[in-house]
Amino acid sequence: MRVEIPVSIVPASEGAVAVGVREKRAGGGGGNGSGGPKFGRGNGAGGRGGSNPGDVLPVIRWLFYAFVFSLPFETVNSGFLEPPTILGGLLLMATLLQPGVFLRWPPRAFWCFFVYLYFNIAIAPLEPTIYRSEVMGKVFLLFQLVLLSWIAFSLMRVERVAKTALLTLVVACGLLSVLQVSGVAAQATDVGAKAERVTAFGFHPNNLARILTLGLLAAVGLAYACAKSVVKPRFLIWPLVITIGVALVQTGSRGALLAVGCGLMIFVLSGRRLLTRLRNVLGVLLIMAFFVWAGFQSESTRIRFEKTLEEGDLARREQIYPAAWEMFQERPLMGWGAIASTYELGWRLGHIDESTKNPHNLILYGLVSTGVLGAIPLFLGTGLAVWAAWKSRRGPHGVLPLALITAVLVANMSGLWLFNKLHWLVMAYAVASLHYQRQAVLRAFAPLREKSKSLTQRRKGAKVLSPSVPSGV
Repeated sequence: MRVEIPVSIVPASEGAVAVGVREKRAGGGGGNGSGGPKFGRGNGAGGRGGSNPGDVLPVIRWLFYAFVFSLPFETVNSGFLEPPTILGGLLLMATLLQPGVFLRWPPRAFWCFFVYLYFNIAIAPLEPTIYRSEVMGKVFLLFQLVLLSWIAFSLMRVERVAKTALLTLVVACGLLSVLQVSGVAAQATDVGAKAERVTAFGFHPNNLARILTLGLLAAVGLAYACAKSVVKPRFLIWPLVITIGVALVQTGSRGALLAVGCGLMIFVLSGRRLLTRLRNVLGVLLIMAFFVWAGFQSESTRIRFEKTLEEGDLARREQIYPAAWEMFQERPLMGWGAIASTYELGWRLGHIDESTKNPHNLILYGLVSTGVLGAIPLFLGTGLAVWAAWKSRRGPHGVLPLALITAVLVANMSGLWLFNKLHWLVMAYAVASLHYQRQAVLRAFAPLREKSKSLTQRRKGAKVLSPSVPSGV
């Protein structure tokens, strides 16, 4: 009887070392095993491409959080630049420290936004030369916003980073509301008018109200919509919600209050059990009842709603919308241009104090400024972001992404918020939310994957140590 022993067989002690080396190479060296570095993992339990907060450098994450915190204070001028501009620039430079996190294939929604940006750049030379400097400034602003949105999407793909960023926004809105309600930063606007409004730090009341709307919805969603509440016990969030609500009502913004109502109604969809849905309905009704009561207590808000219901007064929007629609019909294909359209609309309205006017509506602005050719990628990208938020409603963040993007779209129906940083932050969050459910599934199956990998490595090790015996022996 002849036994053939392969030349590759080594003694048992050396074989164990060889197996250990194979296991280390399989699991370490930048892979998924405990022996290798965890920085930059691509296929960890949380998904591909930076699923663990540790995959992103702390300096990038904290600059992102600081940038989000500064957004409600963007009108606080340091004498040269606003805080979001400074922090946004630092965040952009910090991304060069870890470009692999951001150099990934974009989802379809962002391809549409990139096409919309490209179209704005392409038609910029067609606008009158007298507006050239304004056109270049507008295009550069849009480029910055899309770029920051892409950075936010790349970071907020990590569920924990997104939750921390939203919590940071809630804290910033809460601080801003306290400063306004207490009178420290409160400023009266429309002084002398029948309905005076309150704002803070020089914000336009409508713009401030939209920011506070997102802060309020994020606070409610982080406590009640997410699978794991960030506040325990949850009722501790209510004083903050009430404070933000009071500051919002003081602005007298009708569009923002409507956006809050629509966003709150989305929370009714949250929960799978009947008792949970009943609790959500009751909570939404209580918050909406609070806004109705507070609105009647605020003279400016009450007067503005009375003028709308009794006189049909929409702050001249009843004149803006028909004029903008006529402009679109005159140039339906490529529009009037981002800047020329505002001057043309201002001239048609003939307001003595305003030489320019935007359509105060996202749909009309897209059609008037870039025509059908430019509006299609903008609307398609926005629609894909809404679809992503809808599909992720069963994920770890529940209906919170859908509530926020609903509020942003409703706010854009009575005012143009396309050139605001929070508009693009919400778009990034909505698109990124689609990854959270996949990450949760991958985390759930991570122990099984590790066990299967361990068994595979043991079998390979057994084959190396065991001699090969011919079948004819």
